Amino acid sequence: MTLDQIVIENYGVYGGRQEANLSPEPDRPIIRFGGMNGGGKTTLLDAIQLAFYGKKARLSNRGRLPYLDYLHDCIHRAADPGEGAGITLRYRRFTDGEAHDYELQRHWRQGIKGVEENFRVLRDGEPDPLLTEHWDESIASFLPVRLAHLFFFDGEQIKDLAEGDHVAEIIGSAIEGLLGLDLVERLSTDLKVFERGIRDDQRKSGEEDETARMIRQGEGEMAEIDRSLEEIGNAEGAKVNEANQLAKILKEREEQFESVGGHLYLRQADLEQRKTDLTRQRAQAETELRDLVAGPLPLAVVDELLGEVADQARHETQIRHARVLLEALEERDRQVMNALVGTDDALAAATAGRIDRFLAEDRRQRAGLAHEPMILHADDQLPARISHLRTALIPDARNQAKAITDRLAAIDEQLSRLAGDLARVPPREHIADCQRALERARTSHESKLAEINALRERRETLKRQQSMVNERIGRLGLTDLDARYADDDRSRMLKHAALVRDTLDRLRPRVVARHAERIESLMYDSFLQLLHKPDLVRGLKVDPNTYAATLTGSDGRTLPFDRLSAGERQLLATAMLWGLARASGRPIPTIIDTPLGRLDSSHRRNLVERYFPHASHQVILLSTDEEIVGLYWEAIAPYVARTYMLATLTHGQTQIFPGYFHSDARTRDHRRA
Repeated sequence: MTLDQIVIENYGVYGGRQEANLSPEPDRPIIRFGGMNGGGKTTLLDAIQLAFYGKKARLSNRGRLPYLDYLHDCIHRAADPGEGAGITLRYRRFTDGEAHDYELQRHWRQGIKGVEENFRVLRDGEPDPLLTEHWDESIASFLPVRLAHLFFFDGEQIKDLAEGDHVAEIIGSAIEGLLGLDLVERLSTDLKVFERGIRDDQRKSGEEDETARMIRQGEGEMAEIDRSLEEIGNAEGAKVNEANQLAKILKEREEQFESVGGHLYLRQADLEQRKTDLTRQRAQAETELRDLVAGPLPLAVVDELLGEVADQARHETQIRHARVLLEALEERDRQVMNALVGTDDALAAATAGRIDRFLAEDRRQRAGLAHEPMILHADDQLPARISHLRTALIPDARNQAKAITDRLAAIDEQLSRLAGDLARVPPREHIADCQRALERARTSHESKLAEINALRERRETLKRQQSMVNERIGRLGLTDLDARYADDDRSRMLKHAALVRDTLDRLRPRVVARHAERIESLMYDSFLQLLHKPDLVRGLKVDPNTYAATLTGSDGRTLPFDRLSAGERQLLATAMLWGLARASGRPIPTIIDTPLGRLDSSHRRNLVERYFPHASHQVILLSTDEEIVGLYWEAIAPYVARTYMLATLTHGQTQIFPGYFHSDARTRDHRRA
């Protein structure tokens, strides 16, 4: 199924006629709606569900309000109740292998006798009376309302799953709807009603005995429990509303406390300790730098002079070598000449003179280097030591000095920021009133939550009692049934009804167990795709009896939900819904209201990049101005087919315009209007 268009007329905050094209494009499945809180995002999600399910729709603000009263309250306050409101939803889907276009038209108005609703279905542009009459059965066969929350959901549903308090309840409801087990539950309930009717007939016929009396007593207990559960439900609803109001007040007090610097006041001790630690780190870095300065580091300033010293030392080594050579040559020449002068031959004497002159000239030519002056008079190892100093010791000292100075710069920057934060810490007397107001608001909110939890615990206790009474009635119905009603048709029906209920009770966990592995695999695979940390969680299991979800860590042990970070729990909750939706095998669009509101920045990108483009063939996102912007917008932009802005005008009407936050000048103009 693919949604193509929605038209809203005077519904909720939407004044006049508003429409939006919802069709995706190839490789661009996402349709984005942006709006401020209270601007109509949730109302848009309600409108789609109302178009599909009518009075069976699970709407955000209906509560226990009767359906027609809800419709009356949903007519825009500036509209004429006599003209009423309406929703038109166009979509396409394949039926019997052929593509067909459908249009749902749901309109209502205030008539003389109350609210009058008109609903009809068009198929391929033509009214279809048969489909209109049997629409509830048709939509239930394709997308039952019990499965709608797998595809149409908001941040609160993710919150409930992430916090873990209602995981088993939510997963159980989804799995039972997915596998059709809610029909089994309905059949079991119908059988109980059927049995009670038979027993009433028996009592009227005077066929009541002790067992029947005990059964009647149990049924009386059941009625009392049902009454108590209903009272608790009403009280819980009222207290939840009060808690929501207190939560808003608490948020306002927290914002007020933060605006006067309260967050800095609460962190003052941590800031002071951080400053002390950084000061100690700075002193340590300065000590290390002084140690370097006491070593070879200062010689880095005269690196070129060290090179010249090394060259001079090598040159003086050559001078010494030349002097030694010259002395050796002079000694040799004296010995040669002494040997020649000792002869009486005149010719030999003349030759000796020439040889003497030749040797003297040779020594003169070689004596130039030997006569140069020496400055350093260093030993021959000095050049090697200077080379080691320049190539190893000085560069190492220079690198260490740079690392230390960089560390000092970073420490100084942090100290500067800390000094600014400490300077902004307000005195105690300036924020005392705000802090007391914040504590009162927090105490009131926590007290109300405690009352709600007490009601919920009482409800769970009553449900356990209800289950025990049910079991007792069931046992009584089976124990003496054959003996007491052997020849009575009613006894036979009671017996078989009880047996059927027992079979249904045993069927439920077996059906779940049969499909659990595939459902668990899809939820686990979805979680890995979102989190991209395969070493964190090794497996995910769902108990077929209690629907409790259990994670297995990388060490093979159970990993409690509270061991995950808040962001990881949010991604796990999303993955569970995604996996259940995938398990349904139904090509249904995914609609998400406020998808990132409760996620931190480190996990928002995972959702933007790995979930939204792949959640379904069509994804409708209803986001605020602080969710999908900046880098998140750049990441998701290639998958976006259309963007819309829900702008609230000065006269209190929300209208739909093309564009998105900061992306369309016309949208900004309408927002200013």
